[in-house]
Amino acid sequence: METFEETLEKRKQNEVGDIIPTGNLDLWNKVEKTNPKYTKKANVKGNQITSIAPQFQVMNATEQFGSYGSTWGFKNMSIDYTLMDKGLVTFKALFYYPSGEFETINSIQLYRDNAMTKIDDNFAKKLETDTLTKALSKLGFNADIFLGKFDDIRYVEDLNKEFNPAPPKAKPKLTDEHLDMFIKALADGTAKMDKIQLVAAYDLTSDQLKKLG
Repeated sequence: METFEETLEKRKQNEVGDIIPTGNLDLWNKVEKTNPKYTKKANVKGNQITSIAPQFQVMNATEQFGSYGSTWGFKNMSIDYTLMDKGLVTFKALFYYPSGEFETINSIQLYRDNAMTKIDDNFAKKLETDTLTKALSKLGFNADIFLGKFDDIRYVEDLNKEFNPAPPKAKPKLTDEHLDMFIKALADGTAKMDKIQLVAAYDLTSDQLKKLG
């Protein structure tokens, strides 16, 4: 039985149009890739995970949907303390976006220590942020992380080449003495490159360009 990831790949190659109707993956395909620049490795209870910068996620969703709170976000938010004696609090809300809405629920540790004596004063912020990540993931945002692709070093390298290409190397300078030697070699036919190649290879000053003609 093929995996969900394999089904997605076939869909992209137009091999399974009858399985996933045309257009259903339009948003997913736009937002599934994650720029490694906005991720970091984290250890959560002994598990190594890839976390995403929350503001980067908000920016991506804003690009697709518009301003947060206007055309997308949470409504009917509530925090349930029923499991407080277990050290947990639960967040419930309705996530909405231009094409629909759905209920979402999530929980987080209320305390910073196992003895449950030190309350995490940022628990509400963390809980809302984590729930937003989970809600957006259902629409395909940063799907490559949740599909485990960030465990493949080569995949991450390819993403870096796509999103964060190395800046072009600075051209070397050319001394006036070497420019004079080139012009002389060009005149007597012994030059190993023409003017266009020289300009492409070296960072010439405006005066040198004028002298070169």
